[in-house]
Amino acid sequence: MGFVRNIWDGLLSFGAFLLTLGLFAGPAWATYLAVSGGLVTPWIYLPLVGMLYVGLNLAIAFLRKALDGISPLRERKRG
Repeated sequence: MGFVRNIWDGLLSFGAFLLTLGLFAGPAWATYLAVSGGLVTPWIYLPLVGMLYVGLNLAIAFLRKALDGISPLRERKRG
């Protein structure tokens, strides 16, 4: 039963990884298109880099948890 629970926790963490990528990559792409289209000034890239830094760190953490079979809201595997 513990093996199935670890797989389920890994799938939950992988879903959190995909959701995090979507939540951070979507606005980043929209910002890039806005700068390319001339709607905003290029200085907006500065906060965008900060946002992508946070988003990529979160995504990497969720991917690590997914590969280890750890639930997104836990620090260790279930006992």
